[in-house]
Amino acid sequence: MYLCQHSQCNQSLADKIANENSDMIFAGIVSGNNIGEVWVNDLYNPTFCLVWSENLESFQFMGSYISINEFDLQCFVKNMILPFLHDKKINFFEFACDSYEWNAFICDALSNYNIKSSKQYVYKMNREKTVNINLTIPENYHIFEVNEYFIKNELKKIENREILKNQIEKSWRSFNRFLEYSTGFIAVCNNAICSFALANFLYKNIYSLDVETFEPHKRKGLSGFLSVTLINSIIKRNGDIWWDCMESNIASQKTAQKAGLIFDHEYEVFWFDL
Repeated sequence: MYLCQHSQCNQSLADKIANENSDMIFAGIVSGNNIGEVWVNDLYNPTFCLVWSENLESFQFMGSYISINEFDLQCFVKNMILPFLHDKKINFFEFACDSYEWNAFICDALSNYNIKSSKQYVYKMNREKTVNINLTIPENYHIFEVNEYFIKNELKKIENREILKNQIEKSWRSFNRFLEYSTGFIAVCNNAICSFALANFLYKNIYSLDVETFEPHKRKGLSGFLSVTLINSIIKRNGDIWWDCMESNIASQKTAQKAGLIFDHEYEVFWFDL
C-alpha cells in the first residue's frame, strides 16, 4: 500500500474509488476536501484504499474488495497502521467498509485480534420535499452563522471559542477553507458556545453534518433548531445531506427525523483495542 501525498487526493482519485455504497465522510477525504490520510494499492490505477479521518479517529476500507484477496492485510496493519495509531496515542483500531463483502475478508484477516462491532445509521434528505419545520429557540440563546463576519467580529467575544476552532480545523485545516467550502451555525449563551451544527465533510455536493449540544443545554431543542437551520442553508447551496449516527444514539436519530431527514441504510463499524 502507498501513502498518498495530499496533492494526490483529489476528485479524480475519489471518482476511481468511491461508489454508491461509500461513506461520504471518507469520500470527502479522498477528494482532498477534508483532513485525513489515504493509502492506495496502486498510485496510478488504484482499485481500493484505506482512508483515515483525523476528525473521527477512524478508518474506512473503500473501493473494490475483490482486488484485496492477494494483499497481506495483517502485515500491513501490524507494520504500518498500528505504529501510525501509536504515534497519535490512540489505543484502538476502528474501521468500517464500503460494502458487506469487505467485512468477512477483513475480519478473517485480522482474526487474531478481539474484534467487536456495532451498527451505524445513515439518514439522508427526502428530495421530494423541503425542510419547513417550525422550531423555536429558547430565551437567552443567540444563534450565529459561522461566516466571515462572525469570525472577524464576534468569535473573539466567546470564551470557549477553542471548541469551534478545534472542530473546524480537524476537518478543514483552517477557518479559511471552511468558509470557502462549508457552512455552520452555533448557539451561544452567556458568551459561551453551548451547541453547534457544522457541515464538516464535503464530497461533490454532499455535506456530512456534525451536531452537538453540551450539558446542561441538552433537551432544549437546540440541536434540532440548528440542524434545520443548517439543512436549509445547504439546500440553498443545492447540496445534499449525509447524517451518520450510532444505533445507540437515540437522541441523534430523533434529531435527524425532526429535521426532516429519512433513514437510508445501516452499516457495521468494527474495532479492537491495541
